[in-house]
Amino acid sequence: MTPQFHRPQPRLSRRRRRLLQYLAGGGLGAIAFGTLRPETVASREVSLEKLCSMFPQNSRCADYLPGVQALDTEGEAIAVDTFLPTTTPGDRPAVTGLPDGEPTYLVIQDGPAIAAYGIRPICTHLGCTVDWHPDQDRFICPCHDSQYDADGRVLSGPASDPLPLATVVVRQNQIRLVERAPSVDPR
Repeated sequence: MTPQFHRPQPRLSRRRRRLLQYLAGGGLGAIAFGTLRPETVASREVSLEKLCSMFPQNSRCADYLPGVQALDTEGEAIAVDTFLPTTTPGDRPAVTGLPDGEPTYLVIQDGPAIAAYGIRPICTHLGCTVDWHPDQDRFICPCHDSQYDADGRVLSGPASDPLPLATVVVRQNQIRLVERAPSVDPR
């Protein structure tokens, strides 16, 4: 019987070396990533403005006034207690206040009450400002005659998408406009 000698396998040490290189490189990469992009728990929290803009009925938002105050055509702040008695269900009064300067049409519901959304009069075809025609109970685009119903749904094209919405929050006798679509599209 011939004695068998055990020869060391060079591959094994090469594999170990490669594993250690990967571990060291990964560790250094994680340290570098953490140093370049420090995140604390506070920075991951959602700001109150963002939370209350997205979910105005959240309990943390009970006393918070998100967005901007709605203004009438003369640029005066609107008080809910004097505004609502002058409206009837189905009305679409125009208010301003959002940064782009375009009006937002409030939706007056039974009660009368102000809906939690407003209609932005920006045509989804080419971005023209659409006009509210109360006699026809619809929005009509002056550029290419796209027509939308009272809730902003397309009646006739060339537009194919409904009018965009804004969130409306009624709180503390104020009407607040938030430049974000409501979390649930009511249409």
